[in-house]
Amino acid sequence: MKLSYVLCLGKVVYRMSEPPLKKKRTLLDFFRKKTKSNNDEPVKDKKVEIIDVEMTESKPGKSSKPAVNPVEKVFNDISTFGASFDGKGAQAARTFTKTFTEKTDKILKSSFGDTFKYDETMEYNMDSDVADSQGSQDGDSVKPDIPTKKPSQRKANSDWKGKPLNRLNKIPDCMEKLPALHSTENHTVLIKVPYKYDPKTPPMPHPAQYKDGWNNDHVKMPCSPQNEYPFQGKNNKQILRKRWEIIEEALLSKIPGPYELEDIILKYNSRYFGKWNFETLKCLFTEDLTQSERNHFFGEVLPKIAKLALNLPHLCTQPIPLLKKGKTRSITLSQQQIACLLANAFFCTYPRRNAKGKSSEFFNYPSINFNSLYDGMPNCVKLEKLKCIIQYFSRVTKNMPTGLVTFTRQHVGLIDFPKWDNLDTTLRDLHVSAEGTIEDDGEGLLQVDFANKYLGGGVLTHGCVQEEIRFLICPEMIISRLFTEGLEKNESFVMKGCERFSSYDGYARTFEWKGDYDDSKTPRDDWGRLCTHVTAIDALVIHHYDRQFKGDIVKRELNKAYCGFVSLRGTKNPPHEINLSAVCTGNWGCGAFGGDKRLKALIQLMAATAAKRDVCYYTFDDERLKNDIYNIHQYLTVTNPLGIDTILSLIERYEGVLRKSRRKPNMNLFEYIVKVFDGSLENTDSEPDSPAIEKEMSQEMLYRKESCMGDEVVSNNSVKRQLSEDYKANTP
Repeated sequence: MKLSYVLCLGKVVYRMSEPPLKKKRTLLDFFRKKTKSNNDEPVKDKKVEIIDVEMTESKPGKSSKPAVNPVEKVFNDISTFGASFDGKGAQAARTFTKTFTEKTDKILKSSFGDTFKYDETMEYNMDSDVADSQGSQDGDSVKPDIPTKKPSQRKANSDWKGKPLNRLNKIPDCMEKLPALHSTENHTVLIKVPYKYDPKTPPMPHPAQYKDGWNNDHVKMPCSPQNEYPFQGKNNKQILRKRWEIIEEALLSKIPGPYELEDIILKYNSRYFGKWNFETLKCLFTEDLTQSERNHFFGEVLPKIAKLALNLPHLCTQPIPLLKKGKTRSITLSQQQIACLLANAFFCTYPRRNAKGKSSEFFNYPSINFNSLYDGMPNCVKLEKLKCIIQYFSRVTKNMPTGLVTFTRQHVGLIDFPKWDNLDTTLRDLHVSAEGTIEDDGEGLLQVDFANKYLGGGVLTHGCVQEEIRFLICPEMIISRLFTEGLEKNESFVMKGCERFSSYDGYARTFEWKGDYDDSKTPRDDWGRLCTHVTAIDALVIHHYDRQFKGDIVKRELNKAYCGFVSLRGTKNPPHEINLSAVCTGNWGCGAFGGDKRLKALIQLMAATAAKRDVCYYTFDDERLKNDIYNIHQYLTVTNPLGIDTILSLIERYEGVLRKSRRKPNMNLFEYIVKVFDGSLENTDSEPDSPAIEKEMSQEMLYRKESCMGDEVVSNNSVKRQLSEDYKANTP
């Protein structure tokens, strides 16, 4: 029976379905420590625990008095603010939510320190792919350079430099004719072939009947007969039931509001009762959206999502292979199949994917169930993320797209990388602009995803920088998290055909969903895939500024970028450069990950050259960086042409200069390269490749050999960088 429930925030009133009594919580409950029942699983790898603060430590000479609880203080402040509302609707609630988030952030951080974060569902550990995480405390701290707004829109008269954009190779114009689509040992096709794209009819699944693959090499599907779950039977006895039967019963029932949606999801995830709180999800529908928007979602959209999810055994009939490390392998699915898989992620039906301990089966895979997006204290960014997800499902349940998408894990053997120290090739052509973005202005180019080693990074938690934003506006990319193991240092991930569904504004904590995006003008290839190619490459996390210029670290980043840019088609028949689109990239690994923008730009230029691709570079509104990149490119290709091997030698010399200084030098890498040759460099009495330089570089190599212990490098002259919330959200 549908009852009426009034939720008051100041004078803002909403009417919705009645939540069960056990669900009624105050804002204070967001911060209270959760108690663990005897049946709860131990929580592993949780780095931060939010507790009530009752007393402060007494200081000598002062009486000990009860401290002001910061949680109660902010609650009182917000309550006073809420009482001043004079009106109804989503705008007032949104203002309330935003103020609540800002005030709690400020006050709680002052109590708990910088380690405080809203979301306790982080699934990424901090102990892999980190460049030199230990070092001296000496030197200047380097703050992460994370933008707070989306770059300016590219205009017709934008001040770009280099090769004209219309002269760069673009798909589909530069593409070779595709072979007939079919499954091979390294390419799994989940639809019936032969296949011809039809804009009105989705492809047929293959095979016709569901085939299970409950093993270590395939995705464990929710509809598998082997997916069993303990259930409370008669006389309070626990019995094992087919979990899919429980899911079907739950999703076929009426779901009038967010509290009922929470109950439905917990029916087949009962062990997480009391651990998943769904506060963000409930906040979206009770405080942010209008009543008509809420009614539309629960009355029309959600039942269609449920129907789509329950179609899983009829749409995804073939076992989906896990894309494991150490092997190049592809999966091609229809957009309808991806929508079905994402609908199951929305309802959190995937088994074995919620445990986060190091001994868990999918520890080296990113999370896929959406519970971490629903969970945690509400904040504006997570609410905007949910709007992107709702926009996607609203579109596909109304008009299902009929194309295909291919996901490829690219593995490059260590012996197959270029011999960088002997590569005398000069850099290829460059187009550079301060205005524009990769996703808006990289049409037809190989677009770079500044990735986490676990694809999507914090897209389902609190991260919201370049990769997360791309996954939110193109939600089909999220399904890669279902079957892709964490990337190794010699691997990348390529996504071909993912459609964009949302527009956005802002960046990081200012991110906002800005409505529908029409991607219908993007052409499709012969397989029915949108001509949008995205390559995911994960940069190293830089803790100390000078270390990133060391030879071994530079080559790691070169190899990683090369993995993402190279077209793997077998050594016997490599693609001709005229068939390769240019790379569209920007400040890869330079925001939350702490990389130097000029070094990373040069690394990407060198890697793209080795992969036989030109580069289109967007500097994120940085005019000086735009000019610097263009000028150094001109210098290295026209004024004083140098090969990649010589450029690497100069980078290593620059690292020696940094190592001798306790602070960042006044001249950047590009200035140093020019000064080496124009004779204006202090204490330089020789040109590159002279005996004096050879001797100096030999001494630097000896220093590295003596100071490197395993994977860590200890230096007394390190420049240590400060961490940020976005860094924490996106660190492998």
